[in-house]
Amino acid sequence: MPIAFPFRRMIAERLFSRCGKNFNAEGDIRFNFGQLLAVGDDVFLNRGSFIDTKGGVMIGNVVGIGEFVRIFTHAHSESIHSVRTYSPVTIQDYAKVFSGAMILPGVTIGRQAIVAGGAVVTTDVPENSVVAGVPARVIRERRTEGRTGADLDHVWLHKGAFQDE
Repeated sequence: MPIAFPFRRMIAERLFSRCGKNFNAEGDIRFNFGQLLAVGDDVFLNRGSFIDTKGGVMIGNVVGIGEFVRIFTHAHSESIHSVRTYSPVTIQDYAKVFSGAMILPGVTIGRQAIVAGGAVVTTDVPENSVVAGVPARVIRERRTEGRTGADLDHVWLHKGAFQDE
């Protein structure tokens, strides 16, 4: 395991309101107001992602977030730019958010849901669903082959699961 992973976890444990066990973050993850970020157990954040925590962000257990994902918790008024509104974002247990997706303020990503790469999520995502597109829409239910929660394949938790490990 590269030394950077335990070092990042050590920093997160001091900055976040909660940092669960087995938290892993690749390089170039950016966030503001770490005390407004709660991260569950077995969470993986891939490189280049940005998490705006001004309105609060809660990431559940066994969540995978892909490269260059953007999560926003604040928005500007259309008529007066200096006026901002803040709404929390929640990503529930066993969800996956793939590369380049954007999650806008006030959204909840449901348990075991999948957000496709490049999707722009403007409304809540139901549990066990797959959303894609701009704006993101439900395209189908997640194929779980009858498995739920910890029984699903969460490949990012297994050492050597990727070809470059």
